[in-house]
Amino acid sequence: MAENSISQAASFINDNSTICVDLTEQNKPAVRSDVLAHHFNRSHKNVLRDIAKLRSKCPESFYRLNFEPIEIDTFLPHSGGIRKDRAYLLTRDGFSLLVMGFTGAEAVRWKLRYIEAFNMLEAAALEDRAERIREAAYQQGLDEARTETAQLFWRLGPAQKRRVRQAVRYHAMGLGKHSIAKLLDVNGREVSRLLKAAQALGWLEERASERPALPVQGNLLEVCHG
Repeated sequence: MAENSISQAASFINDNSTICVDLTEQNKPAVRSDVLAHHFNRSHKNVLRDIAKLRSKCPESFYRLNFEPIEIDTFLPHSGGIRKDRAYLLTRDGFSLLVMGFTGAEAVRWKLRYIEAFNMLEAAALEDRAERIREAAYQQGLDEARTETAQLFWRLGPAQKRRVRQAVRYHAMGLGKHSIAKLLDVNGREVSRLLKAAQALGWLEERASERPALPVQGNLLEVCHG
């Protein structure tokens, strides 16, 4: 049961006040009925009455998904105590259905502000989901690459593993394939195969002479400092 504000969407139509958007148990953006009543200049008691009327007119499945019952703390100024009151979290669909009959210029203004707040939260949720998908795909690619590398390594016999390490060491010393072939007593094709295996395993460091030349004149990227 969501009692505290989890997310906030700031809307700037005519003023700078902030609309608080909670999340339901299904992680759907929702607004509290008592806050909504305050913004639309209606008593919360009447808003609860309107919600009860909607329940009698719409399917129970729709009601459960879009009107989540919660408890809120109401401050009692005379006694200084706190009273538990009933309220609801309304999703975009629940909100739209409830305020459909609210009229007047002020009501229209608040409808627009709430719609904008919902739009912002839903756009942020979509971007967050897309980012999680991208991260999962990237991690899956890394895992697959590690698996393939491990399989490649274990497919090599002891003598081949030793030759790969020797080829890497000679390559790091700056020797060419012809010289490496002589030292290992193999042909050039075998040296190429050994170096490819080393590259797949991540053992092969790129020699400075093989790196592409960097541009000396002109700037390819302008960095702005705040």
